[in-house]
Amino acid sequence: MIRAQIDKLNAETKVWLETELVKRGFSNYTELTELLAQRGFEISRSSVGRYGKKLKRRIQAIKDSTEAAKLIAISSPDEEDALTGSVISMIQSDTFSVLLNLQEASEADPEERLKLLSKAASAASDLARASIAHKKYSSTVRARLNAAKQAAANKAETVAKKAGLSDADWSAIRAQILGIEVENG
Repeated sequence: MIRAQIDKLNAETKVWLETELVKRGFSNYTELTELLAQRGFEISRSSVGRYGKKLKRRIQAIKDSTEAAKLIAISSPDEEDALTGSVISMIQSDTFSVLLNLQEASEADPEERLKLLSKAASAASDLARASIAHKKYSSTVRARLNAAKQAAANKAETVAKKAGLSDADWSAIRAQILGIEVENG
């Protein structure tokens, strides 16, 4: 597998290049190529252009995702953080697919495969921790929500009894507060 010229840059130079690409509005690749040459890196203008295009798409995707998440949060509050659970599941599924494809890629350099497998294992470990933390958080939120519903029902019961509400009427109201389905009839 041939590494792209940009991938051969050291971390400091890569951060510098990314910063410059953003500052310059993803233009002026000729000047960036000359500046890279002054830093000791002979990289073609087209390589810098391809990398800039890819970086711009990544940044735009993050902005779009952030905007979509804000809109979802406004239009559909997610107290139990179900969206995070869905995202974790999607990433786990994609990671699994990548691992399967990597296993089937027999023509890949064994050393490169080992590096990729190591990265995938690390990502899977991070995902497992995120999934466990998310489930714990969701459980805590559900417990708090149920406790709040129960407290509201208890307060409402006091008011209902003082107002002389019948047991049947109170049971129907309590079921609504607690989110319990009750058969009519």
